[in-house]
Amino acid sequence: MDNENIDDLFDKPLSDDPEENLRMENELLHLKLQAELGVDPQIINPVDPQIENEFLKNIFDFEHNYASSKRVKLFELLGEPDFIPANELSDDLLDIALEELHTLMQSKSITVDYSGEYNNRTKYTFITEELFEQEANDFTIPGMVMHFHYEEFHPNHKIDIEDRAQEFLSEWFKQSFSELSWELGRSFVSPDRKTYTKDEIVAQLKNIFSAFPSFKDEEYTIHDIGFELQEGGGLGHAEGMVKYNAVLENNEVIRFEGPFKIYLSLEQEWWSIFHIVFPGFRYP
Repeated sequence: MDNENIDDLFDKPLSDDPEENLRMENELLHLKLQAELGVDPQIINPVDPQIENEFLKNIFDFEHNYASSKRVKLFELLGEPDFIPANELSDDLLDIALEELHTLMQSKSITVDYSGEYNNRTKYTFITEELFEQEANDFTIPGMVMHFHYEEFHPNHKIDIEDRAQEFLSEWFKQSFSELSWELGRSFVSPDRKTYTKDEIVAQLKNIFSAFPSFKDEEYTIHDIGFELQEGGGLGHAEGMVKYNAVLENNEVIRFEGPFKIYLSLEQEWWSIFHIVFPGFRYP
């Protein structure tokens, strides 16, 4: 069945039964996506046929527009707005100019996210001198927002290390570590120099958690983050204090309290944990 024949079928009902018609239309949408764009979205869990229909049509619109769109600079997407360089603006005028830029970007469904705290001059300079030069596809879909992240252009290692530490603490108290826990590195080194794989550490964490159905009344502070960059990588740490109650199966409570320190390494611009010193944790 060629593409024109598929298109013709969408112009008329495929069945007198509305439910059957929707089911057949969804099947044809799958065929259309495969035939025209080489895309076959797999829906694992059963969903309402109407929701699936809207989902497939949205994918088709996106993929079709993406495939046929051209790449242009963000400056062009924004209509090549007039702007004054940051070094020619006073602080007050720069604040106004930045607000106008944000309003313009919002009207075009474009936004910049900042994980850290930066002054307005830094933000304005970034947008006008760097972001304007970035290329993007020249199309928009209602409801879709184009996100740019400042730290992808200017890595903030302190924030990244703190994020990994927060992720570790959150997963510890939820007892939710798995092979997909992205804050954990591929290998670990114990105090006696033994090495362990990520899978072995995850298995050990689950073994520890099996003795304690739950943790509660947790409190912690991170009071120091440090790092040292090296050629092609780096080493870092996050340390602080933690206390929490571990509940046994018989409802007995064991109190854990003390300092913790998490060691991380930087590989391919990603910080991951390779050594843990934490109350309640022990290596295999």
